[in-house]
Amino acid sequence: MQPPKVRHPAVAEEFYPSDPEALDALVSGLFTGEPVPEGAAKVKALIVPHAAYRFGGAVSAKGYATLAGGSVRTAIIMGNAHSYLFDGIAIDPHEAWETPLGSVPVNLEAGRAMLSASGGLVHELDIAHHCDHVLEVQLPFLQHQLQPGFSILPMLFGENPPGVCRLAADAIIPILGEEDLIIASSDLSHYPSYRDASKIDRATLEFMAAMDIDALERHEEEVRQRKIPGAVSACCSPDAVKTLLEIARRLGWKAGEPSYRNSGDAVHDDRLAVVGYGALAFYES
Repeated sequence: MQPPKVRHPAVAEEFYPSDPEALDALVSGLFTGEPVPEGAAKVKALIVPHAAYRFGGAVSAKGYATLAGGSVRTAIIMGNAHSYLFDGIAIDPHEAWETPLGSVPVNLEAGRAMLSASGGLVHELDIAHHCDHVLEVQLPFLQHQLQPGFSILPMLFGENPPGVCRLAADAIIPILGEEDLIIASSDLSHYPSYRDASKIDRATLEFMAAMDIDALERHEEEVRQRKIPGAVSACCSPDAVKTLLEIARRLGWKAGEPSYRNSGDAVHDDRLAVVGYGALAFYES
């Protein structure tokens, strides 16, 4: 029997500790003081950052705290590719992803169902996932918060035409089970000043919470047109975020209160060129 194909960590030590005990202690510490929800509506989706934990980890923990040991069958983790260019949407053919905290199986059956139903939009491409941090950094949070036995379906968006979020939603909704979770992995504004980032990002989170894709796209274009010093984008996984919003809108989910900070709030305290981090949970209505 062939051993399972495992994707090994690509950014351990760079984005989070590679030592299991150190990683467990860091992630546990990020949840210190976070309230445990009681009797809340079921969390169906999250938008969370993918920065190094020393910068975005506190915001990620606020998003993941809403799960509070919940039961998830498959976490569909989406982001826009940061390290390899390709067309369409790439799912990963590995059988499992490994972190210092252990191994998480990939739901290959769900991946195959998406492949057959997507009309060629979705394809397997392991090289797209090989070195990218965007999805990997979510796993230790999931391992900390969820009961054992969950699987993942990693998805990276490549180069796509406008409106791909609607096609992606068409492919995801048929495979979405009652116990599944969707995660859009995205940081917010990149490299404006602290004050400009706060203004840009508050508006971005407002449109995300309203599930208003048209308004979000107008906001993104306005950020580009205004030529705000240093600002290069309003968020870095726009296709993943808009796909989540499209699914949430169609299925009638409701957004919670967003959490926010930026890298200027972190230890290094550089406020001239920052990156924004937001977390937002979506609940079954």
